[in-house]
Amino acid sequence: MTSEPIKSPSSSVATANNVLLVVDAESVLLRYPQPSQDAAAPTSISDGLIFFTLGNISKEIVINDSKLTLPVEVGRNIHLRGRSISLIAEHSVVIYRLTVTQSGALSDPHLEVHPDLTVPAPNPENPTVPASRKADDHFWVCTVKAAGVTQCELSFMLVNQQCEAVGYFSWQTKVEIKP
Repeated sequence: MTSEPIKSPSSSVATANNVLLVVDAESVLLRYPQPSQDAAAPTSISDGLIFFTLGNISKEIVINDSKLTLPVEVGRNIHLRGRSISLIAEHSVVIYRLTVTQSGALSDPHLEVHPDLTVPAPNPENPTVPASRKADDHFWVCTVKAAGVTQCELSFMLVNQQCEAVGYFSWQTKVEIKP
């Protein structure tokens, strides 16, 4: 067990709208067996392979249907993280680019990294007493500027257990901001 306090990396975390992007990595690779190996020219994927959940609306999962409706407050940040559905992390998701059109609804996104944080981890010798390890946290941040609809493009890579990119992908969706 660690005696170090595990502090939030940012005071803005408590006031942010946390959005988790969940990629069905195995289905993406089945549907696109020869993905792009070029980050500048990713394979465009269709709907139905990416899902969202919002941290402040725990019972609501937003299904990817080419339009994502976010009930968020104007002025608050959105923190977007990507994860894959996998049992043993066969493939992980790394979002390397996020762009939005200039609709006035969202600010330009930027990547935020918090290195070397102490995070809890299972203790195999004593599962009821947590252990800790060091890890980096990262997420994409944009600020809600106004109600409206914007076009977003998300570029991500699927990475295998050896930390090698097995393919680069992009997905386009409309995001509706509803305060």
